[in-house]
Amino acid sequence: MNTITGLHKHFLLPALAGAAICYSVMMLSNDDSQQLNKITELENKILDLQFLLAQQEQALTTAQQYAPDTRIHNTTQISTANNGEKIATISASKSPADAELDAAAVTANSNQQLKELSTLSDRDARSFSEKLTDFLAQNPGRDNLAIASKSIVDLANNHSILPDYALESLYQQQSNEEIKRVAAQVMSLRGDNRLLEQHIAKLQTKLESDTPQERQQALVALAKTGYANAATAIAPLLQDSDTGVKLDALLALRATGNQSHIRMAENLRNDPDPAVSWLANDVISQLQNLSEQARTKVASNDIAANLLPIAQ
Repeated sequence: MNTITGLHKHFLLPALAGAAICYSVMMLSNDDSQQLNKITELENKILDLQFLLAQQEQALTTAQQYAPDTRIHNTTQISTANNGEKIATISASKSPADAELDAAAVTANSNQQLKELSTLSDRDARSFSEKLTDFLAQNPGRDNLAIASKSIVDLANNHSILPDYALESLYQQQSNEEIKRVAAQVMSLRGDNRLLEQHIAKLQTKLESDTPQERQQALVALAKTGYANAATAIAPLLQDSDTGVKLDALLALRATGNQSHIRMAENLRNDPDPAVSWLANDVISQLQNLSEQARTKVASNDIAANLLPIAQ
């Protein structure tokens, strides 16, 4: 049956091509040499496509003959690295129930790590900041960074375990931008924007980079702050010569601005680039719903929305 289907496919393409060409020739005058040349070109392209199709089918047939049984080999091992980093791991052959058990185990492990970080104990004299620093040093990786960030947010209202001076110390001592941003955001949540202002000032220098990609990365980082004063730093990039940078600047403005920043996007409403003009109008529409006091300090839902996801 497959052979018959293959034969049909091989003969159908030339037949249709031939019919189309014959019809075209009938519609042309005898002296229309330009159109005839185009038809010849089309015929050659069709022959090339037929040849490529035949090559691909032959390669596929050969691959299928020598490929191992994917039912046996298409698996991903489950493992845990010595440094505590959980590697994404579920075998394709496992039942849904087993997969759920594995996911539950990963979640339980993450929750236990969160609890150990945020709970003071007589058996461990270290402060939260010291435990967090040790945890990140001993367990590098995205999953553990997500756990560390979440632990800071969870203690936003706990001044005894995480006092303001400890937050500031975390911000000044940590080199990871994710931890620094979260620490600054939690401090803002407590009513102090000093760390966020420092964070924005540092990112603002990167907006002056000669490389569009670096300017875009800085805009994404500013957008994650969810803080209105970041909009002032973002504004000059709305006129960037690179369209990608301009679009990211609009997205960052939408994530940080309020009604007082609408004027920054006004000039882009009729931009010749349809993507820019559409996004500018969307930004203005979104910011119209936010009072001039909105985002002048960070909200808890804005922090949560930009946290790294913890492995489940």
